[in-house]
Amino acid sequence: MYDEHGAAADPETERVCWGLSIGAAGMLSQMRGLSDAVGLRFEEKRTRLRRMSSWLPMSIVPRARWAFRGGELLDAVNPPRLVIACGRHGVIPLICFKRLWGERVFTVFIQHPRVELSNFDLVLAPEHDGLTGSNVISTRGALHHINREVLESARETELAAKLAGGTRPLVAVLLGGPNRYYGFTARDAFRLIDSLRNAVQRDGARLLVIPSRRTPRQICSMFSTAFGAPHLVWEGEGANPYLAALAVCDHVVVTGDSVSMTTEATATGRPVHVAHLKERIPARRFRRFHESFERAGLTRAFDGRLPTWKYVPPDDTAAVAARIRERIGSPCQS
Repeated sequence: MYDEHGAAADPETERVCWGLSIGAAGMLSQMRGLSDAVGLRFEEKRTRLRRMSSWLPMSIVPRARWAFRGGELLDAVNPPRLVIACGRHGVIPLICFKRLWGERVFTVFIQHPRVELSNFDLVLAPEHDGLTGSNVISTRGALHHINREVLESARETELAAKLAGGTRPLVAVLLGGPNRYYGFTARDAFRLIDSLRNAVQRDGARLLVIPSRRTPRQICSMFSTAFGAPHLVWEGEGANPYLAALAVCDHVVVTGDSVSMTTEATATGRPVHVAHLKERIPARRFRRFHESFERAGLTRAFDGRLPTWKYVPPDDTAAVAARIRERIGSPCQS
């Protein structure tokens, strides 16, 4: 492959994928998971709209390097073959990459970009977004990096063995945090704690509570106070038990504010119970997502009980990766 100056592409960059975003955990999980599934080495690149640009509707933000932080990435002599972006702050950088490098770069945007879809080679959006187009692939939930191999590897760790060595059933409790649609207030936390206490009393459950970056300290403290030994509330010290917990748990309880965490939980094939939070504004997209997963038999609403059921873990990431491998093996159609 050659660039517009006739220079040969660097074989090393052919094996690399760049991921453009502000660095949020859910975004990184989607981009890294897709890169791994394609078979490329993932490199995180931080981009952020400058203040003036961030106030504008995405449709009128200037398609220029000065509109975002991270514009020096456009100076790459040999760009990677695949560039993925996720979230609002990755839209303009990805458009600039495509305009500068053309067919040298295959661009993939994850989520609804809120701009013309023709700016990208491929757009990946969850079904609940209702996005359609000739270059759009709809996924059931969020893409991610968790699959059978990842879980098997996590299951072999010393941490997983330590977590598994206790009473059953073991319930991984995944906590999100406030966002635009959900406040995740102290009242929400009290309600979830009460439901979890019911599960402990009814089913003898042992809890492993894992907060996320978005979980307020006050909420973490409430769970630490509510659940002592034999339960465990991870408070951010030592290795993150997230993967190990998913690998060895019998059930997952996840707060409904995160599409990414809910989708990742279903990679386990274990019963996934969604603890729905009170909406601060109408969360229609979240409702459509949760309804679709419930209809598919992947999740159920958490009510303090722990019924069991079986399902085939969805793996949209592998299917999308196969489509991308087909495309990057030949000149991109933009």
